[in-house]
Amino acid sequence: MRIIQTIQAASALIAGLYVTFAQAHDAKAGMVALLIISIGWFAAAILSLAQRRFVIFNIFIGAGAVAMAWLSQTLDANSSTDFAWGLLESWALFGALAEVVFGLVAKRAKQVARDHWISAGLAALLFIALLAVTDAGDSVSRVGFFGAYAILLAAHLGIAAASPKA
Repeated sequence: MRIIQTIQAASALIAGLYVTFAQAHDAKAGMVALLIISIGWFAAAILSLAQRRFVIFNIFIGAGAVAMAWLSQTLDANSSTDFAWGLLESWALFGALAEVVFGLVAKRAKQVARDHWISAGLAALLFIALLAVTDAGDSVSRVGFFGAYAILLAAHLGIAAASPKA
């Protein structure tokens, strides 16, 4: 479990740092950050499958991460900001729902379940923040919210990965 959280934390940190130091906070920057975080989630899902943990759920997570990575690099995502913002909102909703499922499945292991619930809460906050931006041209806020989510998630997962087991 710890290595999986470390992989996810590293990809979230890289995505968050990319957004932080990108010169332009436009749809392309958001899509590159989404690609980075999707690759990390795919790698974590593959490792979970290799460890035979939550096989059905991790197949779902891996397929979703591949779909997000692929869609983030399509011509539509880079030419249509509405499509890009839809992908970021989809990531937030997908992440929140997936973490809720993992939290419910891991209810016996209270520390693991708590980590999933915190991740679900961060994704839900991202979803709400992205929906709150009503101006379609406000790319700085949308990409900034995604970058903030990635940094907060990286800090949470990093702490969770480094914490001693209960």
